[in-house]
This record gives sequence, structure tokens and C-alpha cells, in this order.
Amino acid sequence: MCNLSKNYLFFVGIDNSKKKFDAGVLDDNGKKLGHKKFINGNDSFLDFLEWVCELTSGSSEVLFIMEHTGIYSRLLWFFLQDQDCCLWVESGFVINRASGIKKTKNDKVDSFSIAEYGLSKRYKVKLTPKYDENLTLLHDLLSNRKRVSDQLKAIETPLKEIKMYGNAKSNKILHDLNKLAITGLKATLKEIENAIDNLIKENETWVENVNLATSVKGIGKLVVCWMLVYTRNFSEDMTARKFAALAGIAPFEHTSGTSINKGTHNSHFSHKFLKGLLHLSVMSAIQHNPNIKIYYKRKKEEGKKGFVAMNNVKNKLVQLVFAVVRSKQKYDVNFKHKLVA
Repeated sequence: MCNLSKNYLFFVGIDNSKKKFDAGVLDDNGKKLGHKKFINGNDSFLDFLEWVCELTSGSSEVLFIMEHTGIYSRLLWFFLQDQDCCLWVESGFVINRASGIKKTKNDKVDSFSIAEYGLSKRYKVKLTPKYDENLTLLHDLLSNRKRVSDQLKAIETPLKEIKMYGNAKSNKILHDLNKLAITGLKATLKEIENAIDNLIKENETWVENVNLATSVKGIGKLVVCWMLVYTRNFSEDMTARKFAALAGIAPFEHTSGTSINKGTHNSHFSHKFLKGLLHLSVMSAIQHNPNIKIYYKRKKEEGKKGFVAMNNVKNKLVQLVFAVVRSKQKYDVNFKHKLVA
């Protein structure tokens, strides 16, 4: 049973890899109680919990800290939450930055480093929300769609170039050879998109939020689907500012004393793919959304350079999407706030 009081007495650091995972256990004084290696599979997870219970004398005040390693950590993640364990899944980058200088690196050392991270942050624990299999499936479908789309582009782009600039014989042979591959990839892409549509239809709140978000001109369904994944369907703890920071479009100050004044800039520690999606949304919004077009021109007239002005528009679009979702009202191009009207 997960203890939500945050008075944790034991800290279990988990270092995942493809086939195995290492677990290191510390008490609240930082004393090392044990380390063990387990197979990364359902058959060994119960043995892992029994081993932890034995070291902690069956205490419920145990915090499990796991490094996020993508799909390699998924099974154990789901298992621990199914067992109602207190789980904190954290970015490996964040853990490494907080661990200071390390001269030795191996799986055992890393598992204790992860446990020490949880111990040092025990008063600022951010328990990972309960997993949602539908959101996980949506993420998998979107990722699969991106891979198929990238492969399709990788085949079609050289063929288009050879058609324009190559010789006729090579063009004919290569087009004939790749015809089946292109047809198959396009069919797969269509099936994936149908699966995404069907999944959205199964979740009423998703349907509502997708309809609300796409009412903002410039925001397409694909962008909203990715936003659903990374905001956990626009959960209450996710704000427009937090999402902007994740996507790398939120400005942050960088000053110190009187000698360092680097101004306000976006952080490079961000999700570059989300940032790219929002960039495409901005290009569409500037053309088709009259309010955004006016806003962009105003920023340019203020003297802001192209990409800075576009970044302002990205933030504007994110704010608009969150506003319509929270208010449950579709975007109105002619809307004026009563304090401004």
C-alpha cells in the first residue's frame, strides 16, 4: 500500500536495461541494505517485491525510484503501480545532473545513485500518476505512425529527385521496384490513422478535447493527439506554461549578479519533436487564423526577429488550446474579453 504521507523510510533505486534490472535499497539514513539483479520480465517481478519486503521488514513506507528508459521500464512500471506501490519515474538526465561528479559507473552503482536521488529529494517527491493503457496505446500508435511516415519519405524523396534530375532508365526501374513498398506503407499509414480515430472515439473526454482544441485554427488533430499524450488528456496538474517548458518554447531568465546577464531565452532541455510540430502549426495559423496573423505582425513591428516572433505565436497557440479545453468553449475568432470590448 502506497504511503502518501511522504514519510518514507526506505528507498529502492531501479536501474533498468533491456534484459535485466538492478535494484539498490537504502534506509532513511542512507545506509545500503542490499543490491540484487533481476530479469526484466513478469516472471521475476514478484521475487523482486518479496526481496524488497524482506529487506524492509514489510514496511509500507517504501519509495521506488525508477529511471525512465522508455519501453524497457514499462512492464515493471505497470506492475508496481498495479501493486499500489509508491513509484517515482524520473528522467535519467535529471538524476545524473543531481548526482554530482561520479568516477565509477556500473549498474550496481547506478541503482544506488537512483535510490540516493530519491532520498535527497524525499520532501519533494513527485509520484508518477497511475498509468493509462489507452494513453500508452495512443503514444505507441503515434510513434508507429511517425516511423512509417519517415520511411515513406525516405523512399519517395529520392525517387522524386531522380525523376526530375536523373536519367529515364534509372527512373523507370527504381519506380517499378519501389511501387509495392510505397503502396504498402501508405496502406499501413491509413490503417494506423484509422486505429487512432477509433481509439479516440472510445474515450468521450478525448473526443470533446480534440474537438475543442482543433477549433483553434492552425492546430490539427495530429498535434492535439500528441498533446493528449504529454498532458495526460489535459490533466489538472498540467498547465500551458508547463507544456510550453516541455516543448522548449517557454522563456527563462539567465542572470547572476551584475556581471552575467544573458537575457531571456528558451531552454535547449526540451522535447524537440513537440517544438517542431508547433512550428508547423504556427505556419498554418499565420496563414489561416486572422487573429494570429495580426498578433504575428504586431510582434514583428515591435522589432522581434522572425523565429522570436514565431516562438511568441507558439506560446499563444498553446495558451489558446488550454483555454478552450478548460473553458469547454470552442475558439471564437470574433471573441473579445468584456474588459477589452
